[in-house]
Amino acid sequence: MNLIVDIGNSSAKAAVFHNNEMVMRKRLNADIVDNIAMIAADYDIDACAFSSVGKPRPDVAAAILQLVPGALHVTGTTNTPLMCDYLTPETLGADRLAAAVGAACCCPNTELLIIDAGTCITYDYVSAEGHYLGGNISLGLGMRLRALHEQTALLPLVAADGNVPTIGRNTHEAIRSGVIRGMDFEIMGYIRRMWQQHPQARIFVTGGNGYRFAQEAEVDRNDALVEIGLNCILQYQNRWLHATNI
Repeated sequence: MNLIVDIGNSSAKAAVFHNNEMVMRKRLNADIVDNIAMIAADYDIDACAFSSVGKPRPDVAAAILQLVPGALHVTGTTNTPLMCDYLTPETLGADRLAAAVGAACCCPNTELLIIDAGTCITYDYVSAEGHYLGGNISLGLGMRLRALHEQTALLPLVAADGNVPTIGRNTHEAIRSGVIRGMDFEIMGYIRRMWQQHPQARIFVTGGNGYRFAQEAEVDRNDALVEIGLNCILQYQNRWLHATNI
């Protein structure tokens, strides 16, 4: 079985795969190392892939490598099933690349737009020929709400949850509706443009806030897209190593 660990900006998640089937997935608490050790003890782990786009955690990397020697640390420069057209792969977030690979593994030979609404919103593109083309990065929900509060003298810090009317009737509603509806317009703009250019394209929406957006569009929603992609990358690497050792 494959152990997959995804350490993001806001949270960390782990999953266990048997071939392509995800048999376990959980959000990790602050004791990431202990959480991973418990998962490894509960399953017959053969291989592991992990990525981290948050603050550096050398303790976590060291613990994973001790638990699963030879574990694959996925970065933007890691070889994957996709050809990478990004000009600076050393600066490419592993989560963006993994989500693109996950979508491509789910829908091969298809034009893809992957929207990850997490700490940031990322828009990433994959061609039907299997090229990761790059994408865009925008402010996430929490960032926008905090910016309105921190960059003004009087606007309050507003929670994301609550009424989102078409027209705000008080300042809290005005901020929440302005941010969330503005983000939805932004996201739907990317989706409509993609479908104008590629009518058969598939759109994937993932990330902790993905459920809030693009409700009017027929999209593929998959909160485990990064973990699926990391597992696909691990399988690809293992096949490549096996082929080179024959």
